[in-house]
Amino acid sequence: MMRKSGTRGAVIAAVAVGTLALTACGGGVTDGAGEGDGASSTEFVEATSGEVNLYTWSDYYPEELVTKFKEDTGITLNVDYYDSNESLEAKLRASDGAGYDVVVPSDYMVQILAESGLLMKIDAAKFPNGGNIKPEFLDVYFDEGRQYSTPYLYGTTSFAYNSDVIPESEAPTSWADYFNPPASAGKVGIMNDMTEGVNNAMRVTGGEFCTTDGAELQAVQDLLVDFKPKVATINSDGILERMAGGEQAMAMIWNGAAYRASLDNPAIKYVYPTEGIALWQDNFTIPSGAKNVDQAKTFMNWMMDPENMAVAVNFQAYGSGLTGIEELMDPELAASPAITIPADYKLALPVAPCNNEELSNYSKIWETFKG
Repeated sequence: MMRKSGTRGAVIAAVAVGTLALTACGGGVTDGAGEGDGASSTEFVEATSGEVNLYTWSDYYPEELVTKFKEDTGITLNVDYYDSNESLEAKLRASDGAGYDVVVPSDYMVQILAESGLLMKIDAAKFPNGGNIKPEFLDVYFDEGRQYSTPYLYGTTSFAYNSDVIPESEAPTSWADYFNPPASAGKVGIMNDMTEGVNNAMRVTGGEFCTTDGAELQAVQDLLVDFKPKVATINSDGILERMAGGEQAMAMIWNGAAYRASLDNPAIKYVYPTEGIALWQDNFTIPSGAKNVDQAKTFMNWMMDPENMAVAVNFQAYGSGLTGIEELMDPELAASPAITIPADYKLALPVAPCNNEELSNYSKIWETFKG
């Protein structure tokens, strides 16, 4: 999926009930492939044929919706996958925003890509289904008024453990426990996600996110170097399967993946660490070099229909920033503590993005860790 991953903005509440009326579909009709101008394409024209090329996180879009989108619109949806925001960024920079029609960056990466001229301005609030965006998901720090993006899914990033393997006396409750796992945990999994990896280590050492302080950066690097021998995998793919199948007893994971793993293995427990976790949001955007622009907008508008988004919510086990979703969620999903943040936990918070200098420091730490 991540999510997914990355850092987030002060925009997301835990799953809340919305009752705004749905906006009817509309707009013009075309059967041609829209041609982007690389900067702005704010007119909505509904496409009825052609194709759209979606580039998204691994295991992050239901096959059921691929089929349904073709049936509903006549447009073929092709899906390709990446494993981190940074992989997506590198791909778009190398191609000047070409190659794909819709990509799915996390909140902070929307801001980075838009400021770099790699996203098309679309004014999504004026789409036929734009009125379905909840107010708190409209004026977001990374894309005020949704000029470049539409909401997809949101959730949290923490870690989970297998309570059949790790006894209650050693049950982890903090990032300090994760980075110094009990012997019963064996070797653990960490995402191949520089931002989450460094920030969560920073939570343990007490440094500030995006710091340029040499001592704080060194403390994080030392923690990660000491952690490395305790690591089995540095991989954002396959976490769910490794946890559910018992291959790993503890791993960094997105909340939706933890929930899905727990369906196969009820011993999987999602942790709300004492130091806090990141609250994130993923989004649909159109790269500046996209060729099938009308098809891309038609796809994004179609996904803002709650009935379509609910399929992704129930499959991926995350929330979404659209009205009308909550009543369509599976009851078990809505009741899961991995999905609905406990009312007394106030530490699931968005994290602002680092600038280029700060990210360069993170990159050096992360490459040392991975090396």
